[in-house]
Amino acid sequence: VGVVRKITGATEPLISDVGTIRGDFTIDSYELADTDGRAVRNLIHASSSVEDAEKEIKLWFKEEEIINYRLINEEILYDVNLDKILE
Repeated sequence: VGVVRKITGATEPLISDVGTIRGDFTIDSYELADTDGRAVRNLIHASSSVEDAEKEIKLWFKEEEIINYRLINEEILYDVNLDKILE
C-alpha cells in the first residue's frame, strides 16, 4: 500500500510530484474543479491501508477476476537460491 501510494502521488494532482502517476498525467486541481463546479478528475485510486484495500477489492472485483501470478524479477531479487525460477 505504501509503495502504491508513493507512485500514485498526492490526492491533489496539482501538488503531486513529477514522476508520480498524478504528477505526470493530470493537469486538474482542486481550484479548477471548484471553479467548474465539479469533482476533481482523479486518474487513479490508492487505498489508505491494507484493510481498506481488501474492502475495496471485494467491492469492485469478482473473486474470479483476481489472478495470482509470479513476477520473474521478484524471484531474481528475493529468492536467495534462485531455486523457484525453474519450477
